[in-house]
Amino acid sequence: MDRRQLRHWLRRMSAWTWRRLLAWLPAVLLGFRSYCNRLREMAEIAGAETGVLAISLIVNRQLHISERAVWLLVVLGSIYAAIRLSGLQYERYLSSPTVISVDRDYRGWNGSLPAVTLCYYDHIDSFKANEYIQDVWNVSIIDEDYFYFMDFLYAVVNASASNYAELAKFAEDERFDQVDLYELMQRVDRPFEQVISSFDANFQVHVQMVMTERGSCYAINSPMSSVLSGKPIVYEEMEQPLSCQYGKQQCYIRMDLYESTGVLDVHSPYEVSATEANIVALHKSDEITASFKVLETVASKNLHELSVAQRKCAFNNEETSNLKIYSKSLCLARCRAVMALEMCNCVPFFYQFVEGPSCNPAGFECLLDFKWPIWALHICKCPSTCTEIEYTMQTVKKSSWGVKNNDEVASSETATSSFRWDLIPPKVRLRRDVVYSFEDLIVSFGGALAFFVGVSVLGLVEMGHVILHNVLLDATMLVRWIYARARRNRASHRAVAQQQQQRLSLADTAELPPFDYVN
Repeated sequence: MDRRQLRHWLRRMSAWTWRRLLAWLPAVLLGFRSYCNRLREMAEIAGAETGVLAISLIVNRQLHISERAVWLLVVLGSIYAAIRLSGLQYERYLSSPTVISVDRDYRGWNGSLPAVTLCYYDHIDSFKANEYIQDVWNVSIIDEDYFYFMDFLYAVVNASASNYAELAKFAEDERFDQVDLYELMQRVDRPFEQVISSFDANFQVHVQMVMTERGSCYAINSPMSSVLSGKPIVYEEMEQPLSCQYGKQQCYIRMDLYESTGVLDVHSPYEVSATEANIVALHKSDEITASFKVLETVASKNLHELSVAQRKCAFNNEETSNLKIYSKSLCLARCRAVMALEMCNCVPFFYQFVEGPSCNPAGFECLLDFKWPIWALHICKCPSTCTEIEYTMQTVKKSSWGVKNNDEVASSETATSSFRWDLIPPKVRLRRDVVYSFEDLIVSFGGALAFFVGVSVLGLVEMGHVILHNVLLDATMLVRWIYARARRNRASHRAVAQQQQQRLSLADTAELPPFDYVN
């Protein structure tokens, strides 16, 4: 087919198409008019059922077209206002449905005493260190490298998240690449004993050795510190801290130390040692008495119904930020450990609750090059806990026992240091509560619909029923019409086929040759 024939064929097809469209146009206009009438009937029925007069006025042909247009604009504006207001209420429910209020009914309040994390200054056992050097590197005290290995042990034992430069100096020595630094610390660490007493003689204050960002320490009255061991722990089975009733009991804990001194960090029993706010240095023969103010934040029961993003806080028994037991200090510590893993493919040995290969001295040198964790402090963000206890040191009384004269040397049993911490009964605490619950959201939706549109939930159900009923009715009628039309077409095709067969049979009979009758 050449170009001229193709053009002629296209012209004929377009002419045929336009003729068919013009032939169908009256039927299409008639169907569109009947469809508009049907929509008008449905709107009148819906307006009558729901009691919304404006819907009936829009489709009322007895009114002027301008009046009907005004009613249409009013209805559309009301629907837009209702949807807009409902959207704002929904955004409020998602972003800020909680409020923090002040509670002053302090009579009868119970509270937990602060936890203390004690890190000793000198906690390496020389005898154990000698045995370790002999067993691992086969070096004795008479060898030249003995003090070099001893310096390495001191660098490991004294390493912390903020001070590990001495450990990084051994990065070039390949003899330390395969050394498990955590296992090394456990073998050469010297255990200490503390004498703990409190106002409640029947309560045994929990003391445990933990690995913190400050190194090997002892956590006192701190159940959350047990998570640092990395062992699976159930929150409901954790030991409870010592608590007391404010105003009716003298709430205090006293700790006596022997042989050595250290640094104390006072923090919440539901957090771990991670801040520098309440650091107390305890030297030999010191007797320190510290009083703390407490600001507690409690949470209402219905706060559990909201998500963490809505309330902007997490409960301790929630699995959040890849922690099965949550606290903000634990979350921040894990964030710093994960960043160290991403930078240098290893985790410092004082993060036993974070999975990953442990850092050797070369790994600590890599962290030192990245200035870890200084810049990580500005990147790691974690939600606060819904129940918080903040302690602020109010008064500190310090006295030193000393020695009577230069000739007398106090024995290890008498030259002790002590630290006593107590609470000042609070008269104010904060309460997190839900000010805009899901029920309030539903009520606001209903109020917006009633105010702007004038319908209720029952009216919306009735309108939906009317629309669905009429749509199904029209669909059923359309299906019936299509089925009847198909039957008529099939019957007409069958009749035409029968007529053609009859014509063919008559034509065959007419073509038969003539024959003669024989008498």
